[in-house]
Order: sequence, then structure tokens, then C-alpha cells
Amino acid sequence: MTTMTTGEKYAVLNMGEKLTRYQPVFDDLGPDAYHPAEQGGRTRRLAQYHAVYDPQTRRADIVQLRTQLFLQGRTNKLTGSIERDFSALEADMRAFIEAGFHAVDERWPLAGYQNEWMVNLHTVRVHAEPAVRGVPVPEGVHKDGADFVVMGCVARQDVKGGISQVHENDDEPPVYGVTLMPGDALVVDDREVFHMVTPLIAQSGHGYRDMILMGFHLWSHGKYRGDWKEQTVPTP
Repeated sequence: MTTMTTGEKYAVLNMGEKLTRYQPVFDDLGPDAYHPAEQGGRTRRLAQYHAVYDPQTRRADIVQLRTQLFLQGRTNKLTGSIERDFSALEADMRAFIEAGFHAVDERWPLAGYQNEWMVNLHTVRVHAEPAVRGVPVPEGVHKDGADFVVMGCVARQDVKGGISQVHENDDEPPVYGVTLMPGDALVVDDREVFHMVTPLIAQSGHGYRDMILMGFHLWSHGKYRGDWKEQTVPTP
């Protein structure tokens, strides 16, 4: 991974093939019934994991869990209070999750943290048409309610726009903006900053932007239900 831009609370990396290798995953996404159709529409899948990361060895022991309803919380003012039901992602994403841990650890060393984590991983395609802009985040400037977030661009097809922005506060202009190209990732300290993405505009015909959105939550925060840790699924 190559660091392209860095700040105290965010960084932009080129992860290259660590990201773009997952492009075939986006050919089979499920509907996002919670995204307004008049804003271009989204398709997506969700996978959730229990992970133990060792900062000394830089190795992560990752187990996929049975996908549960996704509840984001009040940091998303539009749908955060809704338990959203997304199609489960069955692809093996463990290599990218470990790369995500490395990206976070290099900027905000994890040696002082408890090493048990819950990871939400979304594969999201935002669609755009010549007459309909694609809106990646209808909720506007927001946080994901995680400790750290990795937002990786896998593909862009026939679109312009889609500028990823970092905000110090949700009612202030961005302090940073970048157009992520395939292989690029924006990593943020979600406890400290907000983020936003500008609309996508189709260049000619149907366009889209494929993203892997990954939130790292300390397991001790209780972002799980009952015996979830024991509800594992076979590795693809």
C-alpha cells in the first residue's frame, strides 16, 4: 500500500490489486430497498465478522458471522434508526479485512486497544443515468458509528463526480476532498470526523461506482446480539 495523502484523522492510500481484485463480486449484488430510487439507486450486500487482530504479528484471525439486520444508529439521521435487511455477501473477503487492519494500524496504532473487533463490510454499487444523478449517501454528512472506517474504490464506470469528503463537523464545509479512483481507499477515524460523497453524474449511458465500505468496531462496544459470536458461517 502506498500513502497518497495523510492527515491526523484521515489518509488516502493506493491499495491497488488488494481492492480491484474484488470487482467480480459486484456483478451479483442484492437490492437496497432503503435508497431512494429517484436518487439513482444502490445495490449492495453485507457481511459481518468477528476478528482478533495482533498488532505485533500484524495477523488477523477472522471468522464470518451469520449476517444480521444492520442498525447504524443516530449518526445516520436518515436510516440509522431502521433495522435494515441486506442480502448476505458470501465471497471470501478476509484478505482485504486484514489489509484494512494494517491500514488503520499504521496510522492509529492498535497496540493499546483490546484486540477483539466486529467488522461490517458492505459491497455497494451506486447507479447513475443521464437524467438521474447517483447519490451515494442520501443521509448527507455523517459518521458510520464505528471506530475506524475504510472506504475503498473498486471500479468507476462512465461517471464523473463522487468526491469523497472529510468534515470536522456535520454543519461545516469539508476540510478535504478526493476523487477515489479504482484501487484507492480513504481511511478515517470515525470517532473524530464526518464524511460525505458528492453525487455521481453519468457521462453518456448507465454509469456506476463500486465501493467496499468497511467499519471496524471494538467488540467491547456491544455491536452484537446474544450469542452472535458462535453463529459462524463456512468460509467460501
